[in-house]
Amino acid sequence: MYFAATEWKTIDKGLNRLAEAFHPIVDNRLKTERRIERLSFDETTNKTGIHWRTDGEVQTCQYDKTLVAVPFSVVRMWRTPTLNPIMTEAIKGLNYDYACKISVSQTVIVTADPQLLYKTRFWEHIDNPIYGGCGATDLPGVGSFCYPAYNINGTGPGALLASYSTPDGLSAQAMPEEDHVQMIVEAMNEIHGPIAAEQYTGVYNRQCWGLDRNHAGSWASPEIGQHERYMPEYHKTHANHIFIGEHTSINHAWIFSALESAVRGVVQLLLDDGLVDEAQEVSLHQYAHALC
Repeated sequence: MYFAATEWKTIDKGLNRLAEAFHPIVDNRLKTERRIERLSFDETTNKTGIHWRTDGEVQTCQYDKTLVAVPFSVVRMWRTPTLNPIMTEAIKGLNYDYACKISVSQTVIVTADPQLLYKTRFWEHIDNPIYGGCGATDLPGVGSFCYPAYNINGTGPGALLASYSTPDGLSAQAMPEEDHVQMIVEAMNEIHGPIAAEQYTGVYNRQCWGLDRNHAGSWASPEIGQHERYMPEYHKTHANHIFIGEHTSINHAWIFSALESAVRGVVQLLLDDGLVDEAQEVSLHQYAHALC
């Protein structure tokens, strides 16, 4: 149903602006640069524990509750408190897809949408101009390729998402980066003709989520029966831990899935604490935005 939509809405200049909008509210309480390696639960104090290392020494903070938004593909490498068998099975066994993206970008910072950079947006000035949208090819390892829907007919360099490959993701991430990128560049030349070779700047980004220690996989892709078996457990609180994130949502692979799960987790926490009116208010706001 996703791509059957005739109208799309997003946040101007990128969905990351939603998260950035929270900075003035939470910056004085944020603690970052901690690579968590263990979760715990103290049955005596009813507190959760988060554990990480600083200069080799284990550090710990305790909280009333913990919302865990980290993908299970990473959490399964942590030590966790005793959870019920189905939740433990979900953390250890939820299936993930593996994808790679290659694109040319106006920077060489690896982002969620790596880019190939061309001197101009040449695809908007060919005989049959292309304004946004995506195409697909059976050339090995390419998958989908997409043209930016922002700054149409803009001047200056153009960033093209030259490859978004899912079925070939595991094979692609095993390739040396230079070989993988060169294969995609040649595919773009074959698809677009000599102008692509002439316009290519040599600047690119490559992101394979299976190689990213913060992801260890691209998105949850439940095998047959997993969604039905695990979903009820995500709506329970386990040893004062609430599990959220794209992988716990009703659908997968979209930023909206992460947003939906975050709201669900907040409502769940409020209900656990008996704050029914507050939970209803959050739910009503979510429903109102869904209707907009």
